[in-house]
Amino acid sequence: MSALLALAAGVPLGFLLRGRPRAQMVVGASAPVLSALALVTQFLPGGAESCTATAGVSTCESLPAASGWSMAGYVFAALMIVLSFAPLISVRIRNWIPSAVSALLQLIPQAIHFGFRYWAPALAVAVAIAFAQPGRVRPATATMSGRAGPP
Repeated sequence: MSALLALAAGVPLGFLLRGRPRAQMVVGASAPVLSALALVTQFLPGGAESCTATAGVSTCESLPAASGWSMAGYVFAALMIVLSFAPLISVRIRNWIPSAVSALLQLIPQAIHFGFRYWAPALAVAVAIAFAQPGRVRPATATMSGRAGPP
């Protein structure tokens, strides 16, 4: 659900950023910061709960969400942080492809595991930068046969 909201927020933001390179740079630079903040939230108490019962008395304690992660969770978190640099690269080279690929790859962990919903703001930035960059379409060229397109 949060991934869909990130997509819905990223598209209009991207259109608002068109033609504003400084604003694109600021928004693109915010993606790694948002991603790092998402990782930090995984280590704050409240993401999981551990309960023990002895002699009829139940005692529960709040744990960080990362306490229940396997090695794959840490790998996904590291990849999400690496992918969050793509919008900045996209702004720098003035091409939408790195940011679009990053957004697509960020959707996978968010769809698989509910705990990665905290990375939705970084996903929204990736989508926004992808839509803010102008698309470069190669014009069709006429061939010897007279039809348009590649030979």
